[in-house]
Amino acid sequence: MKKLLAAIPLVLGLGLTPPHADADDNVVLVELFTSQGCSSCPPADANLGTLLETSGVLGLSMHVDYWDYLGWRDTFGSRAHTERQFAYRDYMGGRVVYTPQMVVHGQHDVPGYKIDRLQNAIATAGSAPRETTITIQDDGGMLKAVLSTEMDPGLCTIWMASYDREQTVEIERGENAGRRLTYHNVVDKLMRVGQWTGSPQEISLPQPGAGQGVAIWVQDNRTGHVLAASYIDG
Repeated sequence: MKKLLAAIPLVLGLGLTPPHADADDNVVLVELFTSQGCSSCPPADANLGTLLETSGVLGLSMHVDYWDYLGWRDTFGSRAHTERQFAYRDYMGGRVVYTPQMVVHGQHDVPGYKIDRLQNAIATAGSAPRETTITIQDDGGMLKAVLSTEMDPGLCTIWMASYDREQTVEIERGENAGRRLTYHNVVDKLMRVGQWTGSPQEISLPQPGAGQGVAIWVQDNRTGHVLAASYIDG
C-alpha cells in the first residue's frame, strides 16, 4: 500500500456520445483511487470488477497521477482524481492519501484489497435510509436525471462522470512492468454540474456509447457523504 502526504483542492470537465441501456437508480457509490504505477493496486482493480457484478453498486476507477514519477505515466491518470482524493482525506480528517483506496458512498475509507471490509462498508451504506433519490429517465430519446429529497440536505454538489466500462493496458515500465492489466469503469471525465439545496431538479444527461457509461451523484458539501447516486451504461 502506497501513501503520500499533501494538500490540494478540487476541480474538473466532460463530454459524451450515444446510445444507452437501462439505468440503475439509487446505488452505493464506490470510488477506487488507483494507479498503473502501484504494485499494490492490481488486486483492488480486480475487486472492483467483481463488485460491478453486484446489484446496487456503482464502482468507479479514479486513476491518480502522483505515482507517475516512479517510471510509468498512468494512461488514465488525472489531476482531478488526485484532487478529489485529497478532498476525501480532508473530509475524513486524515493525514495521508494512499493507493489502492476505496471510498464507499463518500463515508467509508477501505483499502481496496480488503474485500471483507469493503463488503461490510457497502452493506452499511446500502442499508441506510434513502431520503434522497436520483432517477434516470428516457424522455423522448433524451436522458434526464430527476433529483428529489424528503430532507433538508443543506448545500450539496451534483457530480457527473463518464467512464469506459473496461480497458486493458500493457504496462511497460515502473512497478508493474511487463504486466497486462484490466481496469473497470475507468473515469475519463469528471464534472461538477452545480450546487443543489434540495428543490426538485431535472438534469440532462449525455447518452453513453457502447462500452461506456455515465454516472451522476449528489454529495454533501460539509461532510463529503454521498446522498444518492445513479448511472446508465451503454
